[in-house]
Amino acid sequence: MKENSIGDSEYKLMEIIWDYAPIASGELSTMCEMIHGWKKTTVYTMLKRLQDKGFIQSDKSTITFLVGRDDLQRQQSEELVEKNFKGSLPMFVNAFLGGGKKMSKEDAQSLIDMIEQHTEE
Repeated sequence: MKENSIGDSEYKLMEIIWDYAPIASGELSTMCEMIHGWKKTTVYTMLKRLQDKGFIQSDKSTITFLVGRDDLQRQQSEELVEKNFKGSLPMFVNAFLGGGKKMSKEDAQSLIDMIEQHTEE
């Protein structure tokens, strides 16, 4: 996977591609106009950028993704923590939970389980 950032609009386009790929570029353009109000030229410009970044491929006007949703979300999460919290996950969690935000006991237990699963021995 390429280590390139992706903008909000490109991410919205990727969500459609993930849900419907493989999809014809014309059909994708029509969907984007209906869902987001984007013109055909806008969609094709974003498709070109996503292809140049290595996120998608176009073969005979059929669009498929090369980077899955989980992989891109992981990359973006890592970039966010690195950029805004100096790579510190505890700083991120503290900022996320700051301001009195509460989570359910189930969510808290789920986080504890994930932390234990990913903790080095």
